[in-house]
Amino acid sequence: MKPHYLIVFLFTIISTILSAQADKKLLIEHLSGNFYVYTTYNIYQDSKVRANGVYLVTKKGVVLFDTPWDTTQFQPLLDSIATRHNKKVIMAFATHWHSDKTAGLEYYKQLGIKTYTTQLTDSLSKKYNAKRAQFLMTKDTSFLVDQYQFETYYPGEGHTQDNIVIWFPKQRILLGGCLIKGAKDANLGYLGDGNTNEYANSLLKVQQKFPNPQFIITTHSDWRDINSLKNSIQMAKQLLPATTELRHVVLFGWKEGADSAAIKSAINAFGELPKQISSIKSYEWGVNNSPEKLNQGLTHCFVLTFSSEKDRDEYLVHPAHVAFTKLLPNILDKVTVLDYWINK
Repeated sequence: MKPHYLIVFLFTIISTILSAQADKKLLIEHLSGNFYVYTTYNIYQDSKVRANGVYLVTKKGVVLFDTPWDTTQFQPLLDSIATRHNKKVIMAFATHWHSDKTAGLEYYKQLGIKTYTTQLTDSLSKKYNAKRAQFLMTKDTSFLVDQYQFETYYPGEGHTQDNIVIWFPKQRILLGGCLIKGAKDANLGYLGDGNTNEYANSLLKVQQKFPNPQFIITTHSDWRDINSLKNSIQMAKQLLPATTELRHVVLFGWKEGADSAAIKSAINAFGELPKQISSIKSYEWGVNNSPEKLNQGLTHCFVLTFSSEKDRDEYLVHPAHVAFTKLLPNILDKVTVLDYWINK
């Protein structure tokens, strides 16, 4: 075959292979041991998006974690598992109520497969007309199938109100579902059903409870990069509103010859205010030691922090603060008060 014909031939073969891969509706990849990652696809915002799930092959049968997103792949997944492993699926779990997790629950339930979600997921599935499971978990639950142990864990709200993760302790595999995004993802995806204020906290709980996983399986991204949880935490922290704090600075100078016991009593009373007034976020005090001698007779500094001007104003008229101020007239010579919003 002439060289240029050979090049054309090879190009045609490669193009055919790539096209076939692009059109593939179901992809199954070996993860570790008897664990496999399967992928189906769907269209989201005019783009083809992957959805990863996991299945575990045991002597008793196959356990499926999350169902296919593509509704045409419910049965092909079962057929592929049967062909590869000569086993039937006996259990199926969904990690939250969205259709990329729950779409196949009723189909599998009709085939006699035991299907599971949390009670919270079921209530949301019912509310939003999503597919529902047969068995409901009311709390974090451990399972033992053949020799394989795994546990469900609800860390709090994040991607959705109900998102859980699943942990395989012996193999150190963490199934993160849609809660955990890919290591190279630039954002946390769809958050319309999520909680942006709690997302980071929920991820941190997962990181603390399941340290050093060997694999982290994400739903819509490449699961091979173990930095997915770390990246997700960083992105979730960026969702938090900027913290604003109001400083309330009080400077006291005492009368010459003022009773030292009365001064000490006043300082102690000031220090008790945070225990009596909940709007005080923090409190500290100290005595001037500046060598510049520019304090103009002011010797004691007290700094209080509030979240808002409303909190500060409530503090000023609070009975405990009013009672404190009545300790000062006989001993206080000078006072300066300065309030400011912090800038960092």
